[in-house]
Amino acid sequence: MRHPLSNAMGLRPSVQRLLNSPHGFMPIWPVGIALFLVLAGCGQPNTYQAPPPPDVQVSLPRQLTVTSYVEVTGTTQASERVELHSRVKGFLVERKFEDGALVNAGQLLFVIDEEPFKVKLQYAQAKANEAEANVKKANESKAREIAKAQFSVRESQLALAESDHERRSNLLAKQASSKQEFDQSSATLNSAKAQLLAARAEVEQAEVNYSTGLLSAAAALKLAQSEVRTAELDLEYCRIVAPISGRIDRRVFDIGNYITTDAATPLATIVRVDPIYAYAAVSENDLLKVKTRYGIQGDGQTIPVLMSLGDQRDFSISGTIDYIAPTVLSGTGTVQIRGVFKNSGLIIPGMFVRFRIPSEELPDAILVSERSLGYDQSGAYIYVVNAEDVIERRLVVPGDTVDSYRVIQGELKANERVMSDGLLKVRPGMKVNAKLPTPEAEAKGKVATGSPHDAPPPSP
Repeated sequence: MRHPLSNAMGLRPSVQRLLNSPHGFMPIWPVGIALFLVLAGCGQPNTYQAPPPPDVQVSLPRQLTVTSYVEVTGTTQASERVELHSRVKGFLVERKFEDGALVNAGQLLFVIDEEPFKVKLQYAQAKANEAEANVKKANESKAREIAKAQFSVRESQLALAESDHERRSNLLAKQASSKQEFDQSSATLNSAKAQLLAARAEVEQAEVNYSTGLLSAAAALKLAQSEVRTAELDLEYCRIVAPISGRIDRRVFDIGNYITTDAATPLATIVRVDPIYAYAAVSENDLLKVKTRYGIQGDGQTIPVLMSLGDQRDFSISGTIDYIAPTVLSGTGTVQIRGVFKNSGLIIPGMFVRFRIPSEELPDAILVSERSLGYDQSGAYIYVVNAEDVIERRLVVPGDTVDSYRVIQGELKANERVMSDGLLKVRPGMKVNAKLPTPEAEAKGKVATGSPHDAPPPSP
């Protein structure tokens, strides 16, 4: 059977045979239909339309005066810390506190066996009584009076010998007395003179003996009295009391342990935590900003500081800086500062904390939502929708946080539209349909997240 198109189309004999063959026509028929459809489609106009620009949420930056803060990290430390050591040796017989309890200054904490020290005190008191008696005995000595009496006797004997010698001399001149009697009176006179000199020496020696004896007895009394006081102190030291009020840590020694005075381990440690200190290091440039703000040349007793604990960032604990180190650490270029805070017991020594110190006022600062900030290797950036509704990428420097907003520095005006969400769904140069929030939605957002305008003013 011949194909109806074989002669009409003037095909070559080989093609005509293929068309006329019952087996050759069927495979090429679909190809012809497809070719016809393609050729038919090429003649129709292109009706494809690009999708409309995507909707993006934008908001206007907020502009207001905010306080800039210096933020640093630090650690807490007890305002007072005392290690309790024994000043006497002995067995521990009493413990008067519970581990971790609050104790008051003067409260009895430990008692060391007092009996040996009571015996030492009694012995020292007995020696003091003996020394006091010796002082009284030395003071009442009659040796000086006896020596003075002997001196008076020798003076009388000398006067008598001189009178007798003069009389014998006159008699000898008149040849009324013998030479022997005269010589005897001369010897008696010389002996009386020598005895008077000896008596005078005895008086002087008695005076010296009295003075030295009295001084020696008084010194012995003083020594005995000091030994009594030492024994009294040792007895007092058996009762160990709290030198400060605070919280005491766990006990180290149990009752029955022998306590020494040279032990490296303290009996216990007391820390005062109200108020509590917190130390931090601040750069010298930041410190200059803070001092300039408050007009401070010396220490920082009038500088306020806010503190938060751990990884919290509420900065709800207020205090003051009461110490600024007088020198800058050359290795780090930082200065140590100390804040003092009231503490009801929540804060303990050694905790990680953050400081926020008001440093300067920023008038007409530009703030954007935290969600408006993106970050990559170049730093922080924002997407701005320009007047042609095209996205522009601008690098910014984030600053302090005010509620859910960030102070930024960069090329941004208060009337420019900033993307507030979905930064990863668009790219710079893309045309978008910017949508500002309705007043109702904006008010709801302020209630939910807070607004810089609604935030309380920073602490001065």
